[in-house]
Amino acid sequence: MLRRSLAALLLTAALAPHAARAQGGPARIEVAARPAAVTVFPDQATVTRRGTVDLPAGDSVLVLPDIPTAVLRDSVTARGRAPGAVAIGSVELRQARFDRNAIDARRAALEARLREAEDAVTALDPALAAQAAQLRLIERLAGGFVAAQRQPTAPNEAPPRLSADPAAWRAAWEAVREGTEQASEATRRLQAERRIAEQRRDAVKAEIAALGGPPPGALEIAVAVRADQPTRLELEVAYQLRGARWQPVYEVRLDTQSSRIALRQEAIVTQQTGEDWNDVALTLSTARPAEASGPPRLQPWRITLVDPAEIARRAREQAMRDDRQVRGAAAPASIAAAPAPVATEAEVVSASVQTAGFAVEYVIPGASSVAADGADRRVRIADLSAEATMSALAIPRLAPRAFLRARFAHAAPAPTLPGTASLHLDGVFVGRAALPLLRPGEEATLAFGADDRIRVAYEPQARRRAQEGSLLTGRTSTETFEAIMTLRSFHGRPVEVTVEDQVPVSGDADLVVALQADPAPSARDVEDRPGVLAWTFALAPGQERRIRLGYTVTSPRDRQVQGLPGR
Repeated sequence: MLRRSLAALLLTAALAPHAARAQGGPARIEVAARPAAVTVFPDQATVTRRGTVDLPAGDSVLVLPDIPTAVLRDSVTARGRAPGAVAIGSVELRQARFDRNAIDARRAALEARLREAEDAVTALDPALAAQAAQLRLIERLAGGFVAAQRQPTAPNEAPPRLSADPAAWRAAWEAVREGTEQASEATRRLQAERRIAEQRRDAVKAEIAALGGPPPGALEIAVAVRADQPTRLELEVAYQLRGARWQPVYEVRLDTQSSRIALRQEAIVTQQTGEDWNDVALTLSTARPAEASGPPRLQPWRITLVDPAEIARRAREQAMRDDRQVRGAAAPASIAAAPAPVATEAEVVSASVQTAGFAVEYVIPGASSVAADGADRRVRIADLSAEATMSALAIPRLAPRAFLRARFAHAAPAPTLPGTASLHLDGVFVGRAALPLLRPGEEATLAFGADDRIRVAYEPQARRRAQEGSLLTGRTSTETFEAIMTLRSFHGRPVEVTVEDQVPVSGDADLVVALQADPAPSARDVEDRPGVLAWTFALAPGQERRIRLGYTVTSPRDRQVQGLPGR
């Protein structure tokens, strides 16, 4: 009978956890799933966490703790891979839970440690006091002995023995020195031990102070799963969050000897999401998932007449409705994502540029780490090379020099985003420029600073004025402006040169501008800039070209022209 009772008791104890789980709902299992892959967009990021967990048969809730508050609730998804049949149910982003009983037990243990730490601090005080007393005694003995030696003696009294024995003096000095050094060294060691004991005590105090509950805003992801039998699940949870971005930067190097452009494409990644990304597979995407997927839609624009008193009445009624709504608002419920299908084996990819529709993804090779401290992290994307066509641009009216330009076709297999480019001419940094959006095969032109091998001169000529006409035909005033631009090349080979200048543009039918140019310009209204003229020609080594540009402004005599030089 006793054996049967004992067996029944043991069986009841063994089944108690399972009964408790059946009564309390699915088992809660915490999963250690760190960030394994991150895709950074220009204004946010998608983080993928991966972890492995052993599932019991039946229903379970897998919990991923320490989720940052910047997560977008609608973006949380889960998928998994297991040898046995596993169904993934709801995925929920919710406030982190904590066990009050466990917190109380932890507090009691920490308070016991705190008492031990405080005892360790106070235990050193008697030893420190003893060393201080020893130092004071040595000082008093040494001071009293010296004072006694300085006291005058009677005529029939012998002087102190030490005054006649220098060796004895040295022995006394050594005794005082050794005693002082020993007491001081012991005091230093005791003070160092006390500081360490105080630091341990303060650390326990800080840990006790942090036991009030989960940090404000701390979140966790709960994934409901069901397994037909015990199995191992490879879980993958992904979510989007704000606080991350990347921007392209470029380095462009022009080699004038080989006439080639070397374009290095890099990216600066920054994140302040609340979680560090350590040794993750990093991908940069040009997509913008936060933006609307389609263009805005214009709605009919109607206007009407209303009574101002009616407008005021409607405003009061709306304010009252808003006030009632604010007072009766309930806390928002957590939003659960739709069940995700079981994932298949992921394809391993090497460093590459991937295009998906209109978006481009740059898969950074190796593992990358980006801390959540807002610091810039620079990663390399690609190195490209292309043939360059070099030319020079001169605007003598504004600057007496020519500027070297290089035109090249973009050789990347995918478009590159606009960004800042640092420019290097034959290995020397010459400045920065804004690189526009470049599509595959599209041409771009960049300026690489002054070309000192082309001499540029601008010589204004004498200004001429005249008056014409009569009272019957109308009196007019004319002013003629003229300048000579001279360019000479000191290059060792022919170079293409473009010269730009301009003439005023009239905005009045009575104000006439007549152009005189020798030679005639190659283009007018360059780049949709009215009045801007351009001459393009090849300049041979040692060759000099002159351009004479003039214009005459004719206006009514009784009216004044504004905007001309000297006005």
